[in-house]
Amino acid sequence: MFEIAAGDMKAVLAPALGGAVMSLCQGGNNILRPAATEEAVSADPREAACYPCVPWFSRLHGGLDFGGQHYDLAPTLPACDPNHALHGHGWVNPWRIMDQAEDRLVCRFDHAPAPGLFPFAFFTTQEFSISNDGFRIVLSVTNSGDSPMPAGFGLHPFFPDKQKSSVNFTEYLGEPKLPTALKPPDKIEHRGPFPEDAVDYTIKRWNGAAEIIRDSMTIALRSNARILHLYAPEESPWYCLEPVSHWPGHFGNDILAPGESMDLFLELKIEPGS
Repeated sequence: MFEIAAGDMKAVLAPALGGAVMSLCQGGNNILRPAATEEAVSADPREAACYPCVPWFSRLHGGLDFGGQHYDLAPTLPACDPNHALHGHGWVNPWRIMDQAEDRLVCRFDHAPAPGLFPFAFFTTQEFSISNDGFRIVLSVTNSGDSPMPAGFGLHPFFPDKQKSSVNFTEYLGEPKLPTALKPPDKIEHRGPFPEDAVDYTIKRWNGAAEIIRDSMTIALRSNARILHLYAPEESPWYCLEPVSHWPGHFGNDILAPGESMDLFLELKIEPGS
């Protein structure tokens, strides 16, 4: 495992364990839900504080259909879903370090097609950087093959203390086919804590901003993603705010030509209260 730090901010990273973040804290405050142990994450990547979903997010039910062909895909993490390929290959494979400094680390994973795996060659990188009051991940994917490929990704951070947290963000609505006088509001302002019931919901039109308020701390979340997935199992002490490139079940709209890349970032800025 590797540590990057600046001032009171510290992140512990595990490139060999699916490019995972193990913890992120400021002083004694956990910004992300910390992993219990290295062994726990090795056995199940969902125990990490954050992991990358690449080259797709969510499940590919029944495999992949692209370019007039069907590709059968093996389950990515049978312990989580024994029937479907889930969240791509990045989170279940080791990444190698490309560059490292006190406040920065870059790692990379190269994928080669094989039976049951994603049928296109690609490489993906994560650049982690930290400052006195912030943490940033830039996730990119590049088509390293010689034919077009579908591509997508997401970042899957876990936040602690659901019952003590308020989460604020804006959901924008589609254009209603109603007379002007009857049109509903074009956005919904979500404010407050997660409900006690299970949440598994996609914000399909998001402005890339959210705010988490916990005790005396405010965490400003920013991303260039325009889709935000919310996940919190019933009675869980944690929750997820996941910036992603496509809706669950709607993979394949973004296509990369050979040599083409796309990227997604997640930034967390910490604003201590008075």
